[in-house]
Amino acid sequence: MVKIKAQQWINEMFPSREEGELDLNEFKNLEDLAIWGNGTSTLQPTTNLKINQCSKLQKLYIDCTNLSELILRSNQEITSLTIEGCINLLKIEGMEELPKLQDLKIWNKNTQLKIPFNKDNWKQGLQELRRKKILSLEEKINKNEQQLRELADMVLPNITFDLGKLKQEIARLKLNELSPQARKQKSELERQINNIKTNIKSNSETIIDLLLETQEQIIGKNDPLVQAQFTGQLNAYLNILEKNSSKQELQALLNKKTELIQLEKQIDKLQTEIQQK
Repeated sequence: MVKIKAQQWINEMFPSREEGELDLNEFKNLEDLAIWGNGTSTLQPTTNLKINQCSKLQKLYIDCTNLSELILRSNQEITSLTIEGCINLLKIEGMEELPKLQDLKIWNKNTQLKIPFNKDNWKQGLQELRRKKILSLEEKINKNEQQLRELADMVLPNITFDLGKLKQEIARLKLNELSPQARKQKSELERQINNIKTNIKSNSETIIDLLLETQEQIIGKNDPLVQAQFTGQLNAYLNILEKNSSKQELQALLNKKTELIQLEKQIDKLQTEIQQK
């Protein structure tokens, strides 16, 4: 169990924090948390508690006078929740999304806190909230389905509604829109490359090609370490080319290359969707 004299701990651990913030998101395996402390002349009060990434949290006890909001949407493992002394707490978000909650205690003197159910019959109240949320989601699904049918009638008239065919047709229309853009971007990129090559020495022309190839590698890799390696190469090529070309000119070239790569990825994705049966 972690017990925290909230602001004292945060002052020592994170001196550059935002005022009043207590961010515990780095403790991803935290299961039991108790926080109290209202601030003194030397300690700032806790007004913002961040635990949204503490997904394993099971027990939570809070007694912080200045806390005004508590968000629990991501803490679905909570089984016990106790709120005491939080006289400035106005709302608790996500209580209806705590399926394992078995023990709830909220200080009766907290008159400002608004919860959409009776504290004395909270289990039934939470069940009713969940039921209403399910009904709301079902209504949205039905509404979305109707909108899809209307869209299908516009795109594929006189054809029985088929979500797969609708997606393919939308992908085809989008592909028809993006393909000319890709050709234009490619033409502009080639023009920029040729303009730079005419202004530099012949032995630097190969470096431009390497620069653009490296840029493509950076965009295509998800590994930060690999990206860092390629970024180092990219900067080395830029340093060489900047002897004959401006930074703005080279950056514009890289930007155009990035736009083209992203556009080509969209086109490839759309072509895949069209080919799917």
